[in-house]
Amino acid sequence: MKTTRFALLVIFFAAAALATPAFADGPGGCPRWRPCGPGNSFGGNRLVGQGYYGVDFRPTCATHDACLASGAPRAYCDRQFYKHMNCVCESSTHPLLCRMKAFEYFAAARLFGGFYY
Repeated sequence: MKTTRFALLVIFFAAAALATPAFADGPGGCPRWRPCGPGNSFGGNRLVGQGYYGVDFRPTCATHDACLASGAPRAYCDRQFYKHMNCVCESSTHPLLCRMKAFEYFAAARLFGGFYY
């Protein structure tokens, strides 16, 4: 079971990284601040896009991390994470595609976030 979850996690993040170019504003096109993803495990967050379709998910990911650090229930923090990403997607160049990507992040947080909580 753990091997299957790990394999799905790797496939999900690799597909997400390759499917769409990440929003970048740092030197050399790399974002300076990368809070979205599983942290320093599995090579850090280099393969995890930090934003899509003209929006930046980094503040949303940081808020999700802060919610979890506050001791709030994980399910509550994950729901707030999803709601916040959907709000951010309203200003996207492609809101529907952005909301689909937001659901992918929410699903990854629900399925695999227990490893880090």
